[in-house]
Amino acid sequence: MKTILLAVALIIFSNTLYSQNLYPEKFEDCKLTTFCLDCGTQKAQPPKSILQSLFNGMGEKNLAALKGTIELQILIDQNGKPCLLSAENKTNISSADLKLKESVNGGENWAAATTGSKTENSSVCIILKFENGKYEAKRRVFDFANQANMSSKGTPDQKGSDKAQLTENWQLYDQANSELPWDMTRAVASDQKGDVWIGTDNGIVKITNGKWEHYNSSNTIIASAPKNKNETKSVRDMVVDQKDNKWFVIGYEVYKYDNHVWSKFDSLNSPINWARTSYADHLGNVFFTSWDGVAKFDGEKWSQLTKKNAKLPSDKTLGVFVDSKERTWIGTFEGNVVIEKGKTTLLNDKSSPLSKAYMAQMHEDKKGNLWFSLHNEEGTAAGIYKLSPDGVWERLLNDDPKMFVANSINEFFLDERNGTLWISQNNVGILKYTIASKKLEIYTNENSNVPSVHIERITKDKDGAIWAATYAGVIKTVLK
Repeated sequence: MKTILLAVALIIFSNTLYSQNLYPEKFEDCKLTTFCLDCGTQKAQPPKSILQSLFNGMGEKNLAALKGTIELQILIDQNGKPCLLSAENKTNISSADLKLKESVNGGENWAAATTGSKTENSSVCIILKFENGKYEAKRRVFDFANQANMSSKGTPDQKGSDKAQLTENWQLYDQANSELPWDMTRAVASDQKGDVWIGTDNGIVKITNGKWEHYNSSNTIIASAPKNKNETKSVRDMVVDQKDNKWFVIGYEVYKYDNHVWSKFDSLNSPINWARTSYADHLGNVFFTSWDGVAKFDGEKWSQLTKKNAKLPSDKTLGVFVDSKERTWIGTFEGNVVIEKGKTTLLNDKSSPLSKAYMAQMHEDKKGNLWFSLHNEEGTAAGIYKLSPDGVWERLLNDDPKMFVANSINEFFLDERNGTLWISQNNVGILKYTIASKKLEIYTNENSNVPSVHIERITKDKDGAIWAATYAGVIKTVLK
């Protein structure tokens, strides 16, 4: 067997996958939370020294005795820096003894993936096979064109609650038991009429009193998937505004549906350029975070809040919120600000958690309390906080200060009527926190009917059921 640098195909889900460990052995050194799966019109390319670096780390003695297969998922950032994200080692020698992490992370830079002039964070998979002192190397190719459906279930990084302690049952809707066109879902929302909308990696669904209606590239202006014209681009986020318009973040564009007509916004007619998240305020404005600041649509015209014109700490924005006092709160990767009457204030008070972590999401309850989801991959400040009208901070779920550091919060939903806080936690599942009793229930795919550890958006329907978009279908609580 000689060294072979070729590709092996794998039919798998959408190439816009985010924060996904493909293999069971996980490594904690990679700092990026968002990347795509072997993406780019020009995919990431390894240096010529990659195999020699790996083999030098393994050592001659181990190489001579090595038998079996190793699959490596390597994260390549926008600068080409490699980092070992996950692995599946089916050989007779452990990953630690083979020094896989040290060899990958200490290796030469790759050529980063690019789409047009933009570099992208991506992950690449390499297969190494060893037999009788010889080896074979392949790059796994992900075949997006021939997929029919795909889901991602995963293994939870944290243990779920005991089944006896769980108070909710979940109903699962997937491609096998419903009209869901694709199991990979990232967005779900309930509109003013009580309809539930679901954004999948292959089209949109509206559910009205049990009737399913589909929207895709064949009956709307939404673009088809670049690898397969019979499929629709992935919906990455959605929001319903005050006029009951539906807004969808799809690829580089944003689409608006006013219940009659579809409109498309991109870099040609708006500030939109790869929006990350969407938010609709109580005044009728719609916002989109991105790495180019925050784009805002007031119903007639677009504007943009950036480091240059609004004194943001960074244009790489995570969250935006407008409170009842019409103050605009913005979280960036370099700090948080509040904008009031055109004046921007940096929130750097050392006594405030806003000086230690970055605001990803906010909510204001009926009593005027402000709720925050804060993100930080370092330290212990990441988590859920509440700020009372008289300025008192309270941290919820504070028994383990590092609970949301490695496994960040994707979304939280405050159900004020029932006094519960719902949280989708990355690579874990969905959490139910009863505020009065401080009881925490962790639902994973090991202790419940929740099908995946990858859960994104959460909403509540007109009947009071909680819905969540997962990478293996949509779930909702069974009403008692």
